[in-house]
Amino acid sequence: APSSLEPPACSRSFCSSTEMAAQEAILKRCAAVIRSADALLICTGAGMGVDSGLGTFRGRNAGVWPPLKAFDLDFSEMSSPSWFANDERLGWSFWHFRHQAYVNGTPHKGYDILAKWGTQMKHGLFSATSNIDGHWARTEGVGEERVYECHGSVTYMQCVKDTGRIWRTDPAEIAKMTVPAWDLEPGEQVEVIAGAVRAAPSSSDAWIPAIVGADGCGIESKEGKKLAVRAVRRPGQTTDLTRVDEGSTLPKCAETGGRARPNVLMFGDFGVNCARIDAMEQRFQTWTASLPPDARLVVVEVGAGLAVPTIRYLSESTTTQFRNGTLLRLNLDDSEVPESLGERAISVGGLGALEALSKIDALLP
Repeated sequence: APSSLEPPACSRSFCSSTEMAAQEAILKRCAAVIRSADALLICTGAGMGVDSGLGTFRGRNAGVWPPLKAFDLDFSEMSSPSWFANDERLGWSFWHFRHQAYVNGTPHKGYDILAKWGTQMKHGLFSATSNIDGHWARTEGVGEERVYECHGSVTYMQCVKDTGRIWRTDPAEIAKMTVPAWDLEPGEQVEVIAGAVRAAPSSSDAWIPAIVGADGCGIESKEGKKLAVRAVRRPGQTTDLTRVDEGSTLPKCAETGGRARPNVLMFGDFGVNCARIDAMEQRFQTWTASLPPDARLVVVEVGAGLAVPTIRYLSESTTTQFRNGTLLRLNLDDSEVPESLGERAISVGGLGALEALSKIDALLP
């Protein structure tokens, strides 16, 4: 029997059907806006990549790199250029994971849906993204000339000590690095170097016994107390599971021989070469400037979070530039829209990127 605190089944069904009807009405409004639009700006954040199998950095779909929990580090702390100076093999273990996930991943069908909408419009489309996966550059109908990757991309490299040179990442160079698999099981015994990770371990550091936590990532003492560690290995082995193998050659600049890093704007990054990012931004500004003031611009923002709201600000500010502009904010959890835009902003919450885009697309002729 249902709990006395639960609404009757018929009431729950009514609420569900009412919510579905309300959502359907919102999606129909979105379809009507897209149908009448003559230009499309696509704005995407980390939530766009979830349906391609990529984790976000925060929230319900968080999941970037397993050793983060062992180190007791936040994503922003690991996504820092300081590791290339202080612990290069750790830095490259993290970026190897990200590069392989992004480059070997396939953009989901939602990318093609958005590209299809834009290519059918009079003034075409442009894509602005905070994602560094390079997926928009791989999408037919968009490509590198119509994308603004405001944080750069793992598909390009630069020198750690910037020389002004930016070059395409060689996937083979990344793939040949040997990075131990983090395949630890909950409860498995390991050896660790305890303490906050600030620099590469040395031969004088002491290894102590520990246990893998229930999530397969965190590390605990034998007494069950959470540990922050600097390195992890299996008992009787010498391979640190958190770093690129010592025998692997790390990426270097082909011209200078200097150490290389991704051409990505990281947290606290004062050494990033912004030349490519600036060029993309200029192309974006040229495109928006080419639109007539009365353009019926639709800004479709997908999966842009609140923690680093760069894309949300860009989508809102661009919408306000055009008196006939409309913002469609598609976000699983954070779909609120600014009151200042009034009826020119539509909130679509509770749906993932691909599901929301597919539902809207099904309503278009």
